[in-house]
Amino acid sequence: MTSRVGSDVPLDVGRLRLLREVGLRGSIAGAARAMGLTPSAVSQQLALLERETATALVDRSPRGVALTGAGQALSDRAAEVLDLLGVARADLDRLAGSVSGSVTMAAVASAAATVVSTAVTELRASRPGIEVRVRSAEPGRGLGLLLADDVDLAVVDEYDYVPLALPEHAVVRELCTEPLVVVRPAGARRRGRLSLTDLADAAWVMPPEDAACGRAVRAACRTAGFEPRVRWETDDMLLLVRAVADGHGVAVLPRRSVAEDAAPVQVLPLAEPRLNRRLLAVARASVAERPVVAEVLDACERAAGPGIGHRTDTK
Repeated sequence: MTSRVGSDVPLDVGRLRLLREVGLRGSIAGAARAMGLTPSAVSQQLALLERETATALVDRSPRGVALTGAGQALSDRAAEVLDLLGVARADLDRLAGSVSGSVTMAAVASAAATVVSTAVTELRASRPGIEVRVRSAEPGRGLGLLLADDVDLAVVDEYDYVPLALPEHAVVRELCTEPLVVVRPAGARRRGRLSLTDLADAAWVMPPEDAACGRAVRAACRTAGFEPRVRWETDDMLLLVRAVADGHGVAVLPRRSVAEDAAPVQVLPLAEPRLNRRLLAVARASVAERPVVAEVLDACERAAGPGIGHRTDTK
């Protein structure tokens, strides 16, 4: 680059946001879609930012684009600037007493169908100025959407045996802790409680191993000394319950994931080992301070019920 920039030339926040989007999306086309612009407009704005900084920020090659070292450093600073602007917006909302606006959430399907749905119904009646938009997403996808600023909140789940890597500088609120339960066909001989070893010889219906629930239950079975004989594998909880009801095997699932109205099944406590799932609401710290987002968080916590302990952490 041959252009010179003076120290008194301000950096444009809009162009900094575009640079960050290119880094997050990995392409100019992806950044353009996220920002509602054309790829040529994004390219022009990036070229202007490079002239303003007299620095190559984007490495363009036939394989695509990537941020240079300087581009990544500036993108990181841009994220800090955007977070500060988010805090400023939250301060203004509080001073204005504003508890209205749009909040976008990502949520694991079982939480979306229960906790989130109940919370949104409550807010629609008590806070008509709040509009909540919900996207169903597994934890990894939900956290990715959060980090890319595509959603304001992510409701994710974390299981025993499968710790979840949460982003730094995030506010994490535990909505509830719930047990995993044994799900059997409705006609099975009833027992008060079952341990995993009682199910060692059974056929299993289970989420895949790349899903947190599937990993957790498999790990618990292996710790108990056996490898489960998985006959049906799906991450569709309705299909899981239907397969159990039809006699294809037993399942161990979070209690809120068992839709007993979808098929006749028997639900029994899991005695040993006890397995739990935690539902967590995650937000960037600057976003969590907005009154409208805090209201949605509170509604989700109320909808989750008493649980086995709530907490609010800042990662």
